Amino acid sequence: MYLTTSISKVIVNSRYDNPFQLGSSTVDWCEPNYVISEYIAEFWNTVSNIFFFLVPPFMIILFRPYSKRVANGIGILWIILIIIGAGSVYFHATLSLAGQLVDEISILWVLALGYALFLPAAYLPQSFRVQRHRFVYSCIIFASIITGCSFVYPYANAFALMALGLPAIFFIVLHLLRSESTRIKSLGIHCFAMWVIAVTIWISDRMFCSYWLSISFPYLHSIWHLLILFSSNQGIVICGYLTIKQQNPQVNLHLHYWPNEQWKWLSLPYLKFHDEDNDNLSTKSII
Repeated sequence: MYLTTSISKVIVNSRYDNPFQLGSSTVDWCEPNYVISEYIAEFWNTVSNIFFFLVPPFMIILFRPYSKRVANGIGILWIILIIIGAGSVYFHATLSLAGQLVDEISILWVLALGYALFLPAAYLPQSFRVQRHRFVYSCIIFASIITGCSFVYPYANAFALMALGLPAIFFIVLHLLRSESTRIKSLGIHCFAMWVIAVTIWISDRMFCSYWLSISFPYLHSIWHLLILFSSNQGIVICGYLTIKQQNPQVNLHLHYWPNEQWKWLSLPYLKFHDEDNDNLSTKSII
């Protein structure tokens, strides 16, 4: 199923002896290995991660006023997205078990911190509603335990992460339906559509590789990288908006696009308070 050279052949029994060894991961995507470069296992799956290093820094800058007024927690998510990109580059370039684990564990922490920051208090036990930091600590402990478990059977990690992300999709859709902002709803539809397409592509690359090889297009996973990055980025923006609006429906918070409002699907969404001179304390420390 896969085109390989001698550099990608490893002894199966030694996979866990040296997780940094080339090809030590049991996961091998559909793109043929070491075809374009003798130093990069999956070339297009590697270089397609470039947007993980470009989009998050811009988002941190665009959200600086938001972070200053609310809290800095949301910026951590974009920092971890950069780490995910770095882990994905390392994984697809080497197909090593260490690279796979860095990639997947980073995704786990983005999901865990996303729940810690954005999950509405209405879904939490009373003790967590009163003292939100307890829930944040619980999410950190949960992520730490799952991080340890991820070393037991790494092949199943990707499917477990998919399952962990499903409740987030449910909560976003549920609260989008209650939102009065047509712009944020439109962004939500676009985000959800990209996520569905991305997951479909991910499954297709994994399950139907022989077909994509037969038509000489085994590059679906590189497209997955682009779609999941932009859908995740939009999801963070949507959650940031919905969280503030749930706490204070009257706050003057609006969705904008950079650099061009007219080409919004080719631009980066961000949030801006239109009453920044009015330092409304009720919007602080929510996230």
